[in-house]
Amino acid sequence: MTTEKGEQLRQQLIAAVVKKRAAIARAHAIVIRLMEPGIPEPEFLSLLWEIDPPNYSDIVDERDINKLCGYPLCSNVLENVPKQKYSISSSKNQVYDLTERKKFCCGYCFKASEYIKAQIPVSPLWLRDREVRPLFKILPRDT
Repeated sequence: MTTEKGEQLRQQLIAAVVKKRAAIARAHAIVIRLMEPGIPEPEFLSLLWEIDPPNYSDIVDERDINKLCGYPLCSNVLENVPKQKYSISSSKNQVYDLTERKKFCCGYCFKASEYIKAQIPVSPLWLRDREVRPLFKILPRDT
């Protein structure tokens, strides 16, 4: 009887590993897909459920490397990227790090990307089938 339980546990473990690997492979395929320009909004929103925040950061970074705006719904090419790392606001008496901001073509795309990233669940990809799928929303343009 113990061997039967051991075999059952082994099969469950194998199934869990297969499920985890499939979820990670799917997330990797989504990262590659979202590196491309011209992603339709409905497709973009449907894919967010299958990635995690580090995957989304990879998408932004890869798009930046390819000289595309980091926001997946924007197809603008990055031009005239500022060389400085910081911006100083004397009116607000603050220093801003531009490292992430330089990956986007405009302030809206930066804010919209951060808005999306904040909505992406942090739970493990392979356990998402136990959760309720959230309704992802795009940041309105007038913000």
